[in-house]
Amino acid sequence: MLNVVLLLMGMLSPLSGGVGFPPVSATEMTAPVNQASILSDAPASQKEQIDRYETLNGIALADTAQDVIRKLGEPLEVTQDPLLGTTEYHYKDMTVGLFDGLTDYVHVEPSAKSIQVNDQSILLTTGHITDSLGHPYFKGEDGDVYVQDHQVIKVFKDHMDGNIVGVDLFFEYSE
Repeated sequence: MLNVVLLLMGMLSPLSGGVGFPPVSATEMTAPVNQASILSDAPASQKEQIDRYETLNGIALADTAQDVIRKLGEPLEVTQDPLLGTTEYHYKDMTVGLFDGLTDYVHVEPSAKSIQVNDQSILLTTGHITDSLGHPYFKGEDGDVYVQDHQVIKVFKDHMDGNIVGVDLFFEYSE
């Protein structure tokens, strides 16, 4: 639940400005790329870049609760988030958030060491993620955001050391 709240706050707060601060655009939020923290821009030796985010660790955003259990087995724990109205299925190294019986988001912990987007395995390093997903749509204070066909992969990073602290898949919401 905390991850979802932080995710929403991180996505919305830089755009709304604050006391004494004017709103900023996504292009103004882009931080300079630290060349030491990413691998070279040489073509990935694995597969070509992923252009659609259909699944994260085998779970699609269209999956029902029954689909999630069929794919991952019974969760280790099930919790309710009354604020967001979601049910969270907790598994080793990942959480699946469900809203009205459908997958709303998938969160993967850094302890997983890698993620699987569609059928492609990606090590949880900035370089491997960039090689597989391309350059982020934008970079925020709390991580890098990749957007394809209204689906978002957000790579959350520690603001102090830049280490990856989680990866989420969710729908791009617009009003």
